[in-house]
Amino acid sequence: MTFRMGTLLLALCFNAAALADLKTLSEAKETSTAFMNVPTTDNSRLTFKTCEECEFISVRLTPATEYYLRGEAMTFASFRTGFNTLRRSTEDYALVTYDPETNTVTSVRVAD
Repeated sequence: MTFRMGTLLLALCFNAAALADLKTLSEAKETSTAFMNVPTTDNSRLTFKTCEECEFISVRLTPATEYYLRGEAMTFASFRTGFNTLRRSTEDYALVTYDPETNTVTSVRVAD
């Protein structure tokens, strides 16, 4: 009897959680260095597109945005300098993570 009651309570808990509305907290878009434009300041807009035919997406950078180049965390100034020395190719991977409600970027990751 105790086992059945515990199983029933557990099932109800999972069911109640499934009824709640899901909210997207962050969205990540994969792009390449060929389709990404890095601005001159960290309090500006980053533009990128996910494919050759796709429209550009414009998202907002803030001082809280994290930057990674080749797996190494760095400041915006270092990231921009490093990004500008990369070859711009569709073969080089980049990932932009942002809040879809505010279009504020949380991180930019580039690997070559």
